Amino acid sequence: MVSKLRLTLAILSLGFAIEGAIEAYTYLSRSYHLPYAALIFILGPFVTLAGILVLWMGRREWNDLLSRRFRHAHRTFGFSLLALIVAVALLVWCSYGSAAPISSWMSWGFGVAVVASLLLTFATYVLIALHLTGMVGKALLLIALGWAAVVSVWIGQVLAQDFGAIVLVLQTRTLADGALSTSIAGVESYLALTYVLLLIAYIDAFRKAPAGSPTSPSTSVAPPAA
Repeated sequence: MVSKLRLTLAILSLGFAIEGAIEAYTYLSRSYHLPYAALIFILGPFVTLAGILVLWMGRREWNDLLSRRFRHAHRTFGFSLLALIVAVALLVWCSYGSAAPISSWMSWGFGVAVVASLLLTFATYVLIALHLTGMVGKALLLIALGWAAVVSVWIGQVLAQDFGAIVLVLQTRTLADGALSTSIAGVESYLALTYVLLLIAYIDAFRKAPAGSPTSPSTSVAPPAA
């Protein structure tokens, strides 16, 4: 049976390949009004959640070292979801729950929450695979995280500045015109490099991870002699 760890790496690698291809196409074509622009906020959390869930289901396969590191990954992803919930809550509150003018602290609070969610999500990817790769893989993961940090801060700044426009789009229900995604699609497309680096590192981790579930110690002990 394929180990849950390998299955997790495969699921996340597939997500990196899809998102990387989309971001690369968006960057090369400058097609910022495509219906899948800003997909990172939709596909990313669901793919990561699926990978984390499979990893948790295979927790009996972990040794003490894996257990400690994967617990860190689970907690980090939990905080990333919390930050995303804060960002969504601020957006919904300003769009439908308050008639007061949008304050600057609301706008920048939204941007900071988005940055935190993105950074913690990419940190989760690094925590899952860092100990499974060689020196080259570790270097690729850290470079990917560093570049993701730069682009995430850029995305947060753009979203904070355009927060009022995004709220207006939700209030007027003009999502179909693509205005909501246009403001960040161009910046987000620079994450293509991060996804390529993550994919290469995860393929290396997949090759080095155990191919099957470990045998329980109780089944490997010979019965006592008669």
